[in-house]
Amino acid sequence: MPNFIKNYFKKENLKRNIRSLVLVLLGTFIVSVGNAFFLIPFSIISGGVSGITILTADFIAPDIMSYILNWALFVLGLILLGFKFTISSLISTIFYPIFLSIFSRTPLLPMFLDVLLGGSNVPYILENGLITNLANIDMVNAGFLLVIGLLGGMLVGAGCSITFHGGGSTGGVDILTLITSKYLNVKESVPFFLFDGGIVLIGIIVDLSSGETKSLIGGLVGIISAFICSLMVEIIYTGQTSAYCVDIVSDKVDEIKNFSINELDRSATILKVKGAYSDEEKTMIRIVFSRRDYNKVRNGIARIDPKAFCTFYQTLFTGGEGFESIGVSSAKEIKQIGNFLKKKKKESNKSNENNERE
Repeated sequence: MPNFIKNYFKKENLKRNIRSLVLVLLGTFIVSVGNAFFLIPFSIISGGVSGITILTADFIAPDIMSYILNWALFVLGLILLGFKFTISSLISTIFYPIFLSIFSRTPLLPMFLDVLLGGSNVPYILENGLITNLANIDMVNAGFLLVIGLLGGMLVGAGCSITFHGGGSTGGVDILTLITSKYLNVKESVPFFLFDGGIVLIGIIVDLSSGETKSLIGGLVGIISAFICSLMVEIIYTGQTSAYCVDIVSDKVDEIKNFSINELDRSATILKVKGAYSDEEKTMIRIVFSRRDYNKVRNGIARIDPKAFCTFYQTLFTGGEGFESIGVSSAKEIKQIGNFLKKKKKESNKSNENNERE
């Protein structure tokens, strides 16, 4: 930890770290806006900590519950994942509940709802950041809730993406996902789906038991909101893959190798290469890493060797230890490959025939 703090405030790293801090704060702010103004007031459960705070709103205020959950999960992550894995979620852990409290405990939320619902003509009841009489508000119908869920999901997804671009993490249930993935040796998407899906399912069951149609619609909209949130992250940040690869040509291969092993907890492949223009022998190091480590890798390389030549690219598939299981190709996949090879063989034979005719 002392080395981390020392490196963080080094002159050559300070500008980059300040930029990352601003991005994480901005992303956290946008996530809190999406939850505080759209999802939480209308009881739209889309998973995560916000979903849990809505489910427990009858017993404890969502912002207070957010403090409890975020810090409890942060400490759990610190114990089970270690400092270097958990520190990325510290900013969001601190500021997300603060932003949520500012929005829900000041006139900001009532002012926003007055505009959204048509002012004093709509007698809504706001308690602890939630509207408790949704069933009595005529304008809050399925279409209205769908628009609210879409806007909330888009804001939360955009905020998460900006946070990731800053090298941070939103923490919360994500920490629980990483813990489960690490100790059960499963792909991160599996526990992520189970936890978020479980929270949404519980919300729908609670809505069904209440017997209120609008509450049930809100629960179903939560599924769409969660999908939109994930879609925004895919569009803005992750692309189509969960793994990245970087090829680095540098004179400081040993330092980069140690960085990969000690800070990323990843191995690396070292290759001998030759420059086409200079005709010089060079050493290249290849590192495969998960998408959440993209900024850490890029900043780490820049810190070690600012003149390094790097090529970052997304992988179509990454299998093996630390990533998805390679597994055995299914019969359908084998059939598809066979058809592809047959097609290529036909094309090749046809090309040969044409050449012979010529």
